[in-house]
Amino acid sequence: MATVSGNPVTGQTSVSAEDIAYVSKIAREAGAIAIAMREGVDIREKTGPSDKVTAADCAISQKLVSDLRARFPDDEIVSEEDEQHSPTGKKNRVWLVDPIDGTDNYISNDGQYSVMIGLLIGGKPVFGWVYAPAWKTLYLGGPGYGAFAEKDNGEEERFADLSLLEIDATARIIMGGRDRKSHPWVSELPQVQVVKMGSIGLKVAKVLEGYADIYVHLAGRLKTWDTAGPIAIALGGNLEVGPIQGDGIDFPKDSVRLESTVIIGRPGCLSWSRRYIANPPHKKLS
Repeated sequence: MATVSGNPVTGQTSVSAEDIAYVSKIAREAGAIAIAMREGVDIREKTGPSDKVTAADCAISQKLVSDLRARFPDDEIVSEEDEQHSPTGKKNRVWLVDPIDGTDNYISNDGQYSVMIGLLIGGKPVFGWVYAPAWKTLYLGGPGYGAFAEKDNGEEERFADLSLLEIDATARIIMGGRDRKSHPWVSELPQVQVVKMGSIGLKVAKVLEGYADIYVHLAGRLKTWDTAGPIAIALGGNLEVGPIQGDGIDFPKDSVRLESTVIIGRPGCLSWSRRYIANPPHKKLS
């Protein structure tokens, strides 16, 4: 695989082939920990009953932070399970780690969870890794590199560019549970078929694989570790990425919270979403 090209904003080389191989290896190792610890794993609440963390989340976080720090000592590394979440804003290169994205899915053992790692340079997502242990598949990629699925048995697929989503088409939309509850009218639109999936990284993978057309997140309040890796992979696969209204998605340098809505999907998905979801008849986002 080729080296990712220099970041157009910073002019720096983002990540080498050796770095890609290293992070791919530790992501798979983290996934093996998740599999090994799942039976009888200790579970506790963080902020409330709907916000759970497991002993596996914490063990994987410690491993990935340690492994990334060993190879990239000059970079900033932020994990969801850190005691202090916010980056300092002093480093140009920031690694975002979500040890288990889809913890509820992990607890229920439905396979729809993943280990996610993303690299920001100058606040831009330049590369991402999403490893699905139950699927034995690693998704990875970034702008200028492409988007790939690598099976544990060595099989590899580069995702081809997807066709344009026509403005009058019916779209298969993946939405999270919070959005399905808060905006039930979306599923009632005649232009919509709702597809359910757990981890955000796997939602984007399903778009790349052609099982869905758009991932829609309307509620806001996503964290950078939820989005850095998946957005980098989406951009590598030439998917459209943006807010439902506005010009772009900004990754703040001194915060882990994204305030904007997030739309990721086939070319044409932003125009489609802005027509049918941003301003549907007699409805509005709350």
